[in-house]
Amino acid sequence: MTEFAARIRRATMAEHREAETRSFISRLMAGEVPYAGYAVLTAQYLHIYRELEAAAARMRTDEVAAGFADPLLDRVPSLEADVQFLGSADVRPLEATRRYVARLREQCHDSAAHFIAHHYVRYLGDLSGGLMVGRSVARTYGLGPGGVAFYSFLDIPDSKAYKAAYRERLDSLPAVLGPAGLDALVAESQLAFKLNAALFVEMGRRFEDVAPAA
Repeated sequence: MTEFAARIRRATMAEHREAETRSFISRLMAGEVPYAGYAVLTAQYLHIYRELEAAAARMRTDEVAAGFADPLLDRVPSLEADVQFLGSADVRPLEATRRYVARLREQCHDSAAHFIAHHYVRYLGDLSGGLMVGRSVARTYGLGPGGVAFYSFLDIPDSKAYKAAYRERLDSLPAVLGPAGLDALVAESQLAFKLNAALFVEMGRRFEDVAPAA
């Protein structure tokens, strides 16, 4: 890992750890969240990725961001299929989700630095831990491919190679973004993790005193 990819990883390490260790996601991975909680979380992701991928569609013509806005990463079709399969009665955005989506809408449609920041936090995280999460929730809720399509990148057979190429693109950014742009990207990446953690906090409150999943 070279310079800027290493910088952004170091700069977001605390926020990343904070999001990962929120009680809701820890309980989800331990099989202690009810089916309804997983279904509602999947619906929240659909709202988030619809906005991020709408921004990606615009950023494919941006000379800085185009290399990141790869349609092979798109999660919306998989999330739509998962939401339908899971049959959640409540697909409305939570307050934390509305704040997250609002930030994406405000910043990511016309700012390469802000778009790349959110793109990095979401998709590199999905490629790194998604398969493990998918296997865990499939086992917990007795799911086959249905309900966990979000966590499967069928069009990216070698995630390790893809992530290495992604980090190379990050390392090319100092040549096209000035110091202020790089600083903005790092700060927005930190905020993206905080927005994600806030969603887990709200989900944890909503599904706090319920029976564990069977």
